[in-house]
Amino acid sequence: MLKPGKPTSKRDARVALVTGGARGIGLEIVRRFLSDGHQVAFLATNAEHVDRARDALRCSQEQVYAEAVDVTRPNEVRALVERIRARWGEIAILVNNAGVSPKRADQGAPWLPQTSLEEWGRVIDVNLNGPFSLIRLLAPTMIATGYGRIINVGSLAGRAMPMIAGPHYTASKAGLVGLTRAAARDLAPHGITVNCIAPGRVLSDLTGPPESPVNRSALNRIPVGRFGTAEEVAHVAAFLASPMAGFITGATIDINGGEFAA
Repeated sequence: MLKPGKPTSKRDARVALVTGGARGIGLEIVRRFLSDGHQVAFLATNAEHVDRARDALRCSQEQVYAEAVDVTRPNEVRALVERIRARWGEIAILVNNAGVSPKRADQGAPWLPQTSLEEWGRVIDVNLNGPFSLIRLLAPTMIATGYGRIINVGSLAGRAMPMIAGPHYTASKAGLVGLTRAAARDLAPHGITVNCIAPGRVLSDLTGPPESPVNRSALNRIPVGRFGTAEEVAHVAAFLASPMAGFITGATIDINGGEFAA
């Protein structure tokens, strides 16, 4: 009998790239993909976070590869992709998880009139332009091989009235849903699925302690009465990355405990 969480065959084990994979949801997706037998490369902008995550995973270089790379620098990303290809072959699974969400000092949502053009540009560049660039970069080889799984990590903020996120983050995540649909339409005939995961309030080192005022307020809006976990998001990513999800494309999967239902 097959063990849960393992690929059904060596053929199902693929090369995956996860952006923003050093902490939080991204790291849990990396960990889950490794447990499923994939070879996983991940990136993040902070070299210290990358080194700490690599050490925590305790995997061989044949299983995991990581670098500090900024997704807004196309030449650096392209060079990383070439190094991954030289090491393992073509990338079959892409998870666009890297994102930034500037907050006020009290962790509340930035007010639109006080959001600078520079901050707006940086958030759009990381959260929306980065995924577009990577999809555009990897799509030709996925088309050539006739297989691909692209997973964009969005947010509840891009699906419903934003209660915590700023205007730039909200716009970028709503745009990511639209990008998912457009890419799904164009790539579906080539055996490539493109889907989006939209987590609600998931506790991690990025969202702070559950007893913070922002988190206590968020908890009151969640019908199931608890916060989500990064592992729960990773389970959905693992399914969407699998051959079993071949008939799902252009979808946005909400993981928010019932706070929003489309």
